[in-house]
Amino acid sequence: MKLFRKLDSHLLTALLVGIISLVGFLSTSFLLTGKYLDIPLGFLLSGGIIAIIYISSHVLLNIDKKRGTATFAIVAIAIRFVVMLTALLLAFLLYYKWNIRYFNVFVLIGMYMVAVVTFLLINILNKGKE
Repeated sequence: MKLFRKLDSHLLTALLVGIISLVGFLSTSFLLTGKYLDIPLGFLLSGGIIAIIYISSHVLLNIDKKRGTATFAIVAIAIRFVVMLTALLLAFLLYYKWNIRYFNVFVLIGMYMVAVVTFLLINILNKGKE
């Protein structure tokens, strides 16, 4: 528990989203043998992408703290937007246009919403401790 308290909100969100995506993958892993393998693979893809986004945001915000600027915070927001938009567009094209059903678009959207809610809850709970 002390490890969780020491982590930044971005790193804690990345860790929790990784755990949630792993639990989602394991709970839907029975679908790998059927025709719905896009759902468990969607959990792995979205969890990996979102964890990387939050880890990169943490790194960029630490650079900002050292420099005393907000340049990299804006870059982190832009990177988050571009990566999620690209992942959604690519998953949508794979699934609906090219009929390659490896990653579920709705799982990707759902996991992103889980990440946003988790990040907001962590920041709300840590607000009084600062």
